[in-house]
Amino acid sequence: MPMTLGYWDIRGEKLKPEYLEGLPETLKLYSQFLGTRPWFAGDKITFADFHAYDVLERNQMFQPKCLDAFPNLKDFMARFEGLKKISAYMKSGRYLPTPVYTKMAFWGDK
Repeated sequence: MPMTLGYWDIRGEKLKPEYLEGLPETLKLYSQFLGTRPWFAGDKITFADFHAYDVLERNQMFQPKCLDAFPNLKDFMARFEGLKKISAYMKSGRYLPTPVYTKMAFWGDK
């Protein structure tokens, strides 16, 4: 089930257990694809890494311990956040970690 379905669907809270049940398998696929590489497309950061970070961060916000079984994904997140420009942006007043979605969503709207 796509993550956004639970955010936008009126059955959001009812769909959450089903989403969380499938989450480890989805994260396992991300973990296997990343493997031991520093970035998803190889040795250099690409647009794919920005998207992957966004997906992983949203899942971690939704279920804080979801990456605990995937050290390479946690390392990827730390490596991404440690990039000089990303780090500076995240420390600035321009960075807004929330809201994730608009107020029409059932999660991440605040």
